[in-house]
Amino acid sequence: MKVHWGWGIVVVFAIFGITMISLVIRMFQEPVNMVSKQYYAEEQMYEVQQQQKDNIKLLSAEPIITLNRADGNIDFILPQDIQDIKGSVRFFRPSDSRLDFNAPLKLNEANAMAIDASHLVKGRWIIKLSFSSKGMDYLYEKSLVL
Repeated sequence: MKVHWGWGIVVVFAIFGITMISLVIRMFQEPVNMVSKQYYAEEQMYEVQQQQKDNIKLLSAEPIITLNRADGNIDFILPQDIQDIKGSVRFFRPSDSRLDFNAPLKLNEANAMAIDASHLVKGRWIIKLSFSSKGMDYLYEKSLVL
């Protein structure tokens, strides 16, 4: 039995159409995770954030953020020369915004704090340490891979 070339064209277009429809359906089923839900408001704060990052350079030393694998904690150590610190820590997951969360900054007398990292999903996290002391605001960012 001989197949006419016209049927070949119909089969190719049918396969192409089915492929395109399945790709569109799959595209709508993927979750859309924006970097931030308030991206416009955060963009307006860009200059302020840059100034806060520059204020970190005025400290005697940069804050230290390390992953302590032995204890399963993320350790935060701020310079001893600043006191009366108030602030928060933002855990930002670039690949999935649903995992983002904030934690209050609760330092001990040595200006140190530890946060349990056992509940965090493995992968890349951007940690944003935002704090203020004596009217000066600071912002320090560090990327960690768990």
